[in-house]
Amino acid sequence: MRKARGFTLVEVLIALAILTIAVLGVAATTALQSVGGSAGAVSFGQAAVTRGYYLSTATMLAQDRMEQVKRVQYRVGTDPFAPGNPPPGFANETPVNGFPNFDRLVTVAAGPATDTRRVTVTVAFTLPTAQGANPESINITTLVAARP
Repeated sequence: MRKARGFTLVEVLIALAILTIAVLGVAATTALQSVGGSAGAVSFGQAAVTRGYYLSTATMLAQDRMEQVKRVQYRVGTDPFAPGNPPPGFANETPVNGFPNFDRLVTVAAGPATDTRRVTVTVAFTLPTAQGANPESINITTLVAARP
């Protein structure tokens, strides 16, 4: 018996599907780079990685400060969370120690009920782009209630 030579129809269709996906991926990346992307001068992929780094670092810094603020003892009659002022020991950091491109601020506002406070931690940063610098920020807010 002779062996058949060549490709089957199924093999050709699978190869075409894989090739189509690859070409569309390259075309999409090229189109996004021509638009400018987040970081402009660098490739679109690198811009996404850079923005991801800044966002994850800002989120980590905000969560870290929020956990420190939550440990402050807030009891009825003593109010370390006076609205308009950061709690004692949590002065605004411009820039955050060890993170020169990040600023961290703690703000306190009156809460929705008596003896509650709305605490917001904001971490601001400047993202480098082709057009210059793009200021962005991350906010985390929680309610703190006085304990008896």
